[in-house]
Amino acid sequence: MNCAELPECTFCHAAIALADVNVGTDIALCRACGRSMPYSQIATLPLLEDFDELLPPKGVRIVNSMRGREIRYKRISPSVFFLIPFTAAWSGFSMTGIYGSQIEAGKFNPGLSLFGLPFLCGTIFLLSLIVFMLFGRSIIDWNEGQLRVKAGVGPLGWTRRISCGKDARVSIRMAKWRQDNQPVEQIVIEDDGKALKFGGGFPHETKRWIAEAVKRQIRAGGVW
Repeated sequence: MNCAELPECTFCHAAIALADVNVGTDIALCRACGRSMPYSQIATLPLLEDFDELLPPKGVRIVNSMRGREIRYKRISPSVFFLIPFTAAWSGFSMTGIYGSQIEAGKFNPGLSLFGLPFLCGTIFLLSLIVFMLFGRSIIDWNEGQLRVKAGVGPLGWTRRISCGKDARVSIRMAKWRQDNQPVEQIVIEDDGKALKFGGGFPHETKRWIAEAVKRQIRAGGVW
């Protein structure tokens, strides 16, 4: 492992030698600044070595757009087929009982309406989540020195950007948060002390393929 592949300190970004890492206790010591940190948060996972642009994972496409070449990812999670009937039953029961009864009686009940606000907010959240899971997609592109990651449905959603050169570091690392009490991998783009992290919800092989594709796109200046 060369210096460029060594894990970096999250505080001063100096390379940390493997001799200063204790995998058993998940501790890494930075000799440059004297601070320690969880090794799992700075360790990089291998990207896809047998990368094939013509054989992307399920749900991934490479398309040409006005910004250049884009990596698009869209895949319907099986959990949405549980979420739809659950939302219909839970929201239908609560909304009918709280607000439907008032409409039927033709009388407004301030106390009951106030009590129903958490259920209304929950319904809106669940419906938004279902729409995103059914129709949402992620777009990643690199153009004129700027990497853009966009996720959402049409114009709705969030967009993150980071300015990075051809030597920007692309890696897969463990996130600080966990899902179902399990560590989560995410794609990390770093350059000039800044970082952009995304893809925590992508399948493992999809993350590796996209990370390798992004690295090659950056190295080639956006043209593969």
